[in-house]
Parts: sequence; C-alpha cells; structure tokens
Amino acid sequence: MHGNLDMAQVMFGENARHVPAWLYVQHQGDDMVSFVGASRVAGHHPLRYGSDRTHQFILGEIIVRPHLIVSTDALRGYGLSGLATSDHNPSEMLAAGEILLGRWPSGGAW
Repeated sequence: MHGNLDMAQVMFGENARHVPAWLYVQHQGDDMVSFVGASRVAGHHPLRYGSDRTHQFILGEIIVRPHLIVSTDALRGYGLSGLATSDHNPSEMLAAGEILLGRWPSGGAW
C-alpha cells in the first residue's frame, strides 16, 4: 500500500493481491515442484475476493518476495499435508539445513 493506493493492483491489475504468506516448496522432479502454504491478515482475507464461500480456486500467478528462506532435509517424509499442519521448528529444520536468506523471526513465529 502507498497511502490508499494498492501498488500490487496498480502494477499487476485490479485482481492482484499482496499478502504476507509462508510456503514450503517440495522437489517433484527435474522440472516440477509442489508447494503448500498459508497467509494470515486481520479481517476478511483479500484472497477470498469478497466471497463468503468456504473455498476459492485461483488459477493465476504468484509473486514471491521472501523475507526468510530455509533450505532443509529435516522434513523428508512429511508430505504436503504434514507440511501444512506441522509447526515451523527452526531447530529441527536447521539441524539438517541452513538459512539461505534473512533471519528467523524473534520468538520463532510469525
């Protein structure tokens, strides 16, 4: 936001959304990854596009602006549902990994 102007919408169109998010990316082969993640904002989430229905299927593009990147092998075997429902334990992840960008948020959560 710049004042009352949503710059994501200015740059990428009226349906663009800029929200905080986390996601895990999982290697699926030389030309593919899968991912699972979440986003939280106060009030009605912009990615619901004004709908009160339970789910919204969105086909489009994402813009990722990472604040933290942790590369790890500690979560092998979790699967996408396990990644989505597990906590984000920095000690566990860093025991078999490293921080590629940024620093873990103070208090270990966001």
